[in-house]
Amino acid sequence: MKKRLFVVLLISLLIMISQVGIAKEKVVLRVVSRTWAKDVINWATQKLKENHPELDITVNYSLYDYNECRTQLAMRLARGEPLDVITVDHIWLGQFKDMIYQIDQKEIKDYSDWVPSFRSLMEKYATKGKTLGLYAGTDVRLLFWNKELMKKLGIENVRIKTWRDVKYYALLIKLKENLLPKGAKPVGFMAGPTEHTNSRWYDYLWAAGGDILSPDETKAVFNGEAGGKALEFYGWFLKHGMLSPEDALSPTNGAVYDQACLNGKFVISLGNGHWLGDSTARDIGMSHEEFLQKFGAALIPAPDEGGERGACVAGGYLWAISKFAKHPKLAEEFIYYITGSEEWNVEGKGKYGIPTVSSALPTIKNLPYHDLIEEALRHAHFRPTIPEYPKIAQIIRDAIQKYVMNYDKMSAKEILDETAEKVNEILKK
Repeated sequence: MKKRLFVVLLISLLIMISQVGIAKEKVVLRVVSRTWAKDVINWATQKLKENHPELDITVNYSLYDYNECRTQLAMRLARGEPLDVITVDHIWLGQFKDMIYQIDQKEIKDYSDWVPSFRSLMEKYATKGKTLGLYAGTDVRLLFWNKELMKKLGIENVRIKTWRDVKYYALLIKLKENLLPKGAKPVGFMAGPTEHTNSRWYDYLWAAGGDILSPDETKAVFNGEAGGKALEFYGWFLKHGMLSPEDALSPTNGAVYDQACLNGKFVISLGNGHWLGDSTARDIGMSHEEFLQKFGAALIPAPDEGGERGACVAGGYLWAISKFAKHPKLAEEFIYYITGSEEWNVEGKGKYGIPTVSSALPTIKNLPYHDLIEEALRHAHFRPTIPEYPKIAQIIRDAIQKYVMNYDKMSAKEILDETAEKVNEILKK
């Protein structure tokens, strides 16, 4: 009787287990990122769940705008909050480098697939054989012109390679300025209160063979000969009436300036992100085909002799693992899905833009001027990653604005020398 009862109970227990199933381990992955990352996070979450059916995975993410994201990371990491995945703008690396879990490069599939310049940045503060994270998409800058307005003035088959070329076409436009729509200017560039002012001027600084800081990032060098040439290049267009100081100073951010370009405010724009023909154009209902028909593009031009044609700033973020992560291995897999070669520029995946893994670069073939974008990527430069950079950037931006307002009274060299002294004081502290 007892044996029969035991058998019945055992069978009942087995039935209950089969119905309920074995409980999965619950894992919560905590992520702090930017507002634009929602789609790619959801896609990577699905990939992680598919690869780990044995786990009950929840990805708890907090998304912020640019400045708030940096503030939140600083506060939450300072108190040791167990974040797993963090999104770090490359210019924040110096600030957060000691809060990041270093990944062994051998653990990352196809690590050598990352474009070398981006791989170097990923490894900048890491010990040998390690990386601070994986770079996702990036952006580059090009020079653009309005082909429709050019054609209206009888200017076709535009070819721009040097600063002299830009001046030549600007003068042709100026001669027939009365034929332009009301308010349209021959040339435009940015000098407003935004980092875009810095990054677009740096293109010409690098094109002239200069740099922002010394290689060890301990001394200002933007006030050298190249910096003077780059700022005077801007000044040439002001001095010849191609635009007014107000035209350059008034855009409050890059998006405002970019939309002004698309709407015909400037015939030639000295620099915009590659996104001008993609997301910005899409926002006003302009297709890729319409953009190609209406706008021409060229690599950032170099001085007439020497320099580096195509030199431009590259933006972008590293997806990294916090040193307080509870699940570093899962976090590593998660960020690989987001940054690796799979599913770039596929609708619904969120991996949109210019990949920094070489094998995924063919996915940008549908972008306007994709050949120029790929070439510009080979000339990518990066802004300083030291914690002091935001303060330095503001001082340099003030200098650009000061020159724009006083181009007829002060030399670029004079202003840049004053600015370099201020920057060096910061770097000495």
